[in-house]
Amino acid sequence: MTIQITPIEREAAVHAAHEAPYRTFIAASLALGIGGGFLLALLLPLAAAFEWDWGTRWQALAQVHGQLQLLGFAGLFVMGMSLRLMPRFSGRMFPLPRLVPALVPLIAGSLILRALAQPAAGSLVRDAALLASALLLVAGGVAYAAVVCGTLVHRDSKAEATGYFFVLGALAYVAGAAINLLQVFDMTRDGLAFAPLGRQPAVIFMQQFGFIMLISGGVVTRAVPTLTGRPRPDLGGRITASVLAAGVSILVAARLYGSEKGFTPASARFEDAGFILMACGWLSVVWLSGALRPSANRVAAASQVQFQLVRSALGWLAFSGLLAIWYASRAFLDASALDVYQLDAIRHALTVGVLTMLIIGMAMLIVPEFAGRRLQHPSEGWIVVAILVALNASAMLRVWPALEGIGWIVSTRWWPMAAAGALAEGAVIVFALMFTQSYIEQRQPRWASPEMLKRRGSRN
Repeated sequence: MTIQITPIEREAAVHAAHEAPYRTFIAASLALGIGGGFLLALLLPLAAAFEWDWGTRWQALAQVHGQLQLLGFAGLFVMGMSLRLMPRFSGRMFPLPRLVPALVPLIAGSLILRALAQPAAGSLVRDAALLASALLLVAGGVAYAAVVCGTLVHRDSKAEATGYFFVLGALAYVAGAAINLLQVFDMTRDGLAFAPLGRQPAVIFMQQFGFIMLISGGVVTRAVPTLTGRPRPDLGGRITASVLAAGVSILVAARLYGSEKGFTPASARFEDAGFILMACGWLSVVWLSGALRPSANRVAAASQVQFQLVRSALGWLAFSGLLAIWYASRAFLDASALDVYQLDAIRHALTVGVLTMLIIGMAMLIVPEFAGRRLQHPSEGWIVVAILVALNASAMLRVWPALEGIGWIVSTRWWPMAAAGALAEGAVIVFALMFTQSYIEQRQPRWASPEMLKRRGSRN
């Protein structure tokens, strides 16, 4: 007997075969964030406040914290979401589907190796592990860029402006991994406990402002206008993606030049100009999304509270953009670069205020496990509100000492930072538990669902 397969069934099967394993990305992201990045965000300020004798390991762990947060928690999450969405909005399957399952082992393996090796005492084993970590990161970046560009840089792609964001973001990932490789080579060659501080910001800029913000901008300008009743921006999105990429490129080039040739008034002004251009791109993302100027409310009633996380994140993005323009404009007039406190304020307003809230908010709106959860647990809106309050408080507490700058250099400045880390850790743990519970519940047979069990119990 031959079973005929309809074109719709065949297309569904092809899509299923090319479905990115987004759950693997989410699980790895949450594991690295909860067990590494957010945990260190709590422990590092406590170590400074209590004067624990961590020596040079403190700075080494601070750099590990940054990598676990940016490429582990935020990076793997947005990477998984981008791969899940690409075939849907581009109308094309992955040309290199076998590379997709390799991404999490490559990138997570790289970050775990670095987290274990960098704080360790200098040895050949440590140096080999650090170099292997950097090479794995480059391999992961090249594989991701190959999948993204192969899917979206094609005449049949319907990605429109989102393709610009994703392609430029993937290329930024490769560039950041290449600069990181140079950093790690310097560390192993010179026997350094941590990456040279002069060049290290260039790595962070390319990873956070380039890769993560470009991919996030592509998701926001694609998904959020549908919910706010705004037209989906094509030309405006393409211009915004190009402005963001240009700003990051100028910023990183100026920082690399200054770290190699010496910082000059001219290189400082180029860096400031890159910041201003990039910040204008952030403000454009907020504007194009329509989150702060909706023309309609098309969010389902059951998702209204979850959408407030997205709106709050875009409010923090507007704050970050205005803060960056204010700092960079003043620095440009003085022919100086932004100081460490100003950079810290901008980076953590983005990390906690924008990225963490955006990740959780968008996941609750578009991840299948949470779509089912809204039906299974309709009365838990208070938990989402608690997460919203905790993350906003965490962002304010983390940015506050940085805004004070040199005016608050006594040991008490570490306490709000530790509180911020604890609040963010708690919020992400709750989110992870919700995701895990929904995954388990939705894998049960239909007869074993909570509703069915409840009905069977009432009959007995």
